[in-house]
Amino acid sequence: MANPAPVPTRMEIQITGIRKHFAECVTEQDDGEMCGGRSSDWDSPLPANAWIRAHSDVEGHTKFKKHAEEDVTTFTEPARVR
Repeated sequence: MANPAPVPTRMEIQITGIRKHFAECVTEQDDGEMCGGRSSDWDSPLPANAWIRAHSDVEGHTKFKKHAEEDVTTFTEPARVR
């Protein structure tokens, strides 16, 4: 008895959450360490920009990184045959 041929599959990536935007301060301080201040997470980049301005005004820091994260999962499903 012959074994059945394997079914071709493809890997899918599915976004499973809302994109989160946040910022962190990477300004080097006098002791050589990075500030490391981090904003809250928001579903829009605009509050992160406001946090950067406020942190800069209060601390005098000038170097920041903005981040956007998405939760994703992967799954396989049969490939479509054309």
